[in-house]
Amino acid sequence: MQTSSPVPAPAKINLFFEVLGKRDDGFHEIVSVALPVRLFDRLTLEAADDGKITFQCTGQSADVPADETNIVVKTLEKLRQRYGVRCGASVHLQKQIPSQAGLGGGSSDAAAAASAAVKAWQLNVTKIELAALLAEIGSDCPLFLYDTASISTGRGETVQPLPAAAPLWFVIWKPAQGLSTAAVYKECMPLHDGHFRKPDALITALASGNADAVGRELFNRLEVPARKLWTGFDTAFDDVRRKLTEAGCIAVQLCGSGASFFGLCYNQRHAEETASKLSPGGQVFAVCSGGSTR
Repeated sequence: MQTSSPVPAPAKINLFFEVLGKRDDGFHEIVSVALPVRLFDRLTLEAADDGKITFQCTGQSADVPADETNIVVKTLEKLRQRYGVRCGASVHLQKQIPSQAGLGGGSSDAAAAASAAVKAWQLNVTKIELAALLAEIGSDCPLFLYDTASISTGRGETVQPLPAAAPLWFVIWKPAQGLSTAAVYKECMPLHDGHFRKPDALITALASGNADAVGRELFNRLEVPARKLWTGFDTAFDDVRRKLTEAGCIAVQLCGSGASFFGLCYNQRHAEETASKLSPGGQVFAVCSGGSTR
């Protein structure tokens, strides 16, 4: 049986996120530009003869289920059914990406598991086929098959990778509390201002590699509903923004549906110095853009 080398599953941040409306299927139509960042979960998968999927999680794993409701387990079972795989897998996931953070940790884990299983089970599956399967698991999942920034449309499942660009550095701050993605989306359209933004200027800025230009074009429609739901947190929504700005960030934005924020920095030294200024009360990471090719 084959065992995968540890597969890094990167977090992501959304540099641009617009919600166009609610669809008939209950999902929301979105346009998003997401960027993988070098904050990783790590997944190891060993093929098993017994036909069972077993899952173990260590690290930041208190709220990660280990049964059939786990997104990794669901992904592997779907892959087995789709391609008639008889063998199983033993999976170990080392968690570092916080949950309920808007960083896509679960979706990234699913993509990493699918990629590892394709190799361990010796399946002849193209990236396009794998992306289609992952889209059935979660709207964010397919974007984690790419190392570069990407633009997602539809409910998020249609992904177009963007050309590789110069690396960007960020500080990510995650409070102890989290936000429910479903709850944030539920509040989105009632609070929408009716002006639908386009990502063109952000994509141009990203291609330029100029951090100041990128900072001017950041946008996240989910900030308004997240701010409304930000109750009972140790630090107020606006205070998080202020603290990150005062610590030296070029620009600050909510990560996806939250509850993490990211601050854009000029380089590694700037990111690390900025992170060192942030007071306790949450998790702080200094990270560079980039994922890991699968």
